[in-house]
Amino acid sequence: MAEDWTRRQDYYQKIARTFLQHQTSLFFLPPRDLDLISEWEKLHIPLEAIVEGIERAFARKLAGRRKRNIYSLSQCEKEILKAYAQHQERLVGQQAAPSPGRKQKADLVSREISACLAGLPENLGPVRRVLEEALTCLEADPPDEDRLENLDEELDRILWDLAPEEEKQVGLAAIRKDYPGRSDSQLQEILRTAVVKNKRQLFRIPHLALFYY
Repeated sequence: MAEDWTRRQDYYQKIARTFLQHQTSLFFLPPRDLDLISEWEKLHIPLEAIVEGIERAFARKLAGRRKRNIYSLSQCEKEILKAYAQHQERLVGQQAAPSPGRKQKADLVSREISACLAGLPENLGPVRRVLEEALTCLEADPPDEDRLENLDEELDRILWDLAPEEEKQVGLAAIRKDYPGRSDSQLQEILRTAVVKNKRQLFRIPHLALFYY
């Protein structure tokens, strides 16, 4: 029991240290970020994949055209999941338990998109357009993974733009409590990630990039 607690403590502390060494204006992780680490732990995402993903997220921020700052672990989740997918592929190369191949993943994403489209509200027409394009892309052999990733990012932009201003203000007030002392522009970056994630869950909109699976 003590060994398990030590392992969990090391898991949380190493993730926090890795993030905070880049985001030096924070002294500790807020509750939302701790909840996210708990989700990763339940998914059995290894520590090395999370650390690698955090490092990639900050490196990408510096190299990107748009200098989007990172104030929350949630903004690193995409790179963490990509690192985890690559970690699994390396394990397969070492003859570990096989993970789903690209064709299996593409079929799974196609089924999830079809299920989502069946119940998607009519007022989410722009979302439907992107999902239908993704279905076409997934039919290719092999699927264009770069295009799927771009479509995923386009979905995020659409979901953010479609969110009512009132909803954003309510979310901003809640996030401000978790990130005291942040400017509104900094909080907006965190808010965007939270709003998009909530919308995806609400309408059961799947991710399109294969590394999420």
